[in-house]
Amino acid sequence: MFQSIKQLERFKTILFILAKNGFDDIISELGIERYLALALPKSSAKAKMLSRSERIRKTVEELGPTFIKLAQILSTRPDLIPLDLAEEFSKLQDQVEPLPFEQIEPIFIQEFGKSVDELFEGELTLLASASLGQVYKGRLKNNQEVAIKVLKPGVTKMIELDIAIMRKIATLLENKLQNYGIDSPLAIIEEFERTIKKELDFSIEALNLKRFAKNFENDTTIFVPKLFEELSSSLVLTMEYIQGIKVSNIKELKNAGLDPKKIAKRGFNLIAKQIFLYRFFHADPHPGNIFVLLDGRIAFIDFGMMGSISQKDRKHFLEVIYYIVKQEEEKAALAMLHLAKIKNEKIDKDAFAKDMGDVIRTYFYGSLKELNIKKMFHDIISLMSRYKVYFKENNYLLIKSLITIEGVGKALDPDFNAALNIKPFILRFYKENFSLGAYLLRASQMPKELSEFLVQFPSDIKTIIDKMKEGTFKIELEHIGLSDLEESIEKSANRLSIAIIIAALLIGSSLLLLVQIPPLLFNIPVLGLIGFLLAAIMGIILIHSIYKKGKL
Repeated sequence: MFQSIKQLERFKTILFILAKNGFDDIISELGIERYLALALPKSSAKAKMLSRSERIRKTVEELGPTFIKLAQILSTRPDLIPLDLAEEFSKLQDQVEPLPFEQIEPIFIQEFGKSVDELFEGELTLLASASLGQVYKGRLKNNQEVAIKVLKPGVTKMIELDIAIMRKIATLLENKLQNYGIDSPLAIIEEFERTIKKELDFSIEALNLKRFAKNFENDTTIFVPKLFEELSSSLVLTMEYIQGIKVSNIKELKNAGLDPKKIAKRGFNLIAKQIFLYRFFHADPHPGNIFVLLDGRIAFIDFGMMGSISQKDRKHFLEVIYYIVKQEEEKAALAMLHLAKIKNEKIDKDAFAKDMGDVIRTYFYGSLKELNIKKMFHDIISLMSRYKVYFKENNYLLIKSLITIEGVGKALDPDFNAALNIKPFILRFYKENFSLGAYLLRASQMPKELSEFLVQFPSDIKTIIDKMKEGTFKIELEHIGLSDLEESIEKSANRLSIAIIIAALLIGSSLLLLVQIPPLLFNIPVLGLIGFLLAAIMGIILIHSIYKKGKL
């Protein structure tokens, strides 16, 4: 079962931590501890005082970086785990003890063929340490200040080891965690493996940064750090260092003469632009990832977790908000279904619309100023879960982004209202998509084939009219799918003919018996007997044929 001693030892550690935190039921379901001869501890008194979701979070923290990353990803996926557990996972912090620089330095030689001293001026200063990487501040040879993100050595192998063990555990627990609100542990691990591979490749984050910068190249309200591609790879990411104030440091913002209320509105508008204009957005805009420059421009950092939505989903999301604002709650509820995956094929849409309408009314019939987007989405997602309806993956990231930036906005300005700030984007969307100019623009962008059809259509109509005038207009009809009907009618006619013949034989034979026409056999006319016999044989064949077709 285990491919190495490392896997076995890691598995024992996981069992030990599970037992300590009171998950004896999971260990029992695994059914494997008896083969390992382990003396597992009893759950501590402190663990017994915590809720199950809190115990799971504590267990994840003890299990280390890979499990923390898994939990952080699941915090945005209420379609895979219960909502209360997703909210508990959102409290996890990705801060760990840094590795000594001596272990980091060889990566630069490996990736660029040069030492740190050859690439940068002076020493690198540690800024942050997370489970996957460490961030340093440095200076290029031209005195340009940069931020350098480096993947920790050995982290990829560590995650591969943990994923292999996770997969074994998930396989053993498949269909056994329904009482935890989890349908498929294996699906969770497969989703995690797909996601973590992207975070382990900094070249993907570099592409995200380039795309983000392209979207906002003409926007004077935002600052996007420059990417230094010659000093970036799959293991290293180098970008312009941001000299700014953390958006959460309100005192320093005020000391710098910056208005927190304006910053709240500007930051929310930038996220709304990312979502509703460019459909590519920062999926983790927490205060640590947002800085404010002295000139009032806002800068986002950490482009590892980005979200994107399709044009259709953007349309449906804005329709939901539009119907909510118009107080047409049930239409808003039905529009939500377009954004969702429906696991319950027999869903009662009328009941869903009514219940969702009640939830929406709870929030929007009061003052918009008091609207709490986080609480509203919590209730919406809870109701959807009861109906086994779940948003698509990227739509959860969208919601997370809006909720996070709303929290930032309210910290800066207690009177900040996200609903009122979204309204201009709704109006802009409907103006751009349903005005006469929008229809004309879409007409100008029609595919070449459709354009050719419109050009040729008048000429084709004229040709048809000319042929009608000349009397040479012909319509050819081909009966497609009628051959089976024709065959069926033919068989029915044949059976009817045989039935008539049988009836004639019976009548004729009966007449022969009455008139006693010779030759006779035992005083019975032979011809009459032959007629009855033929009628009987033909009748049996006819009945067998009809019975065989199942249409007796």
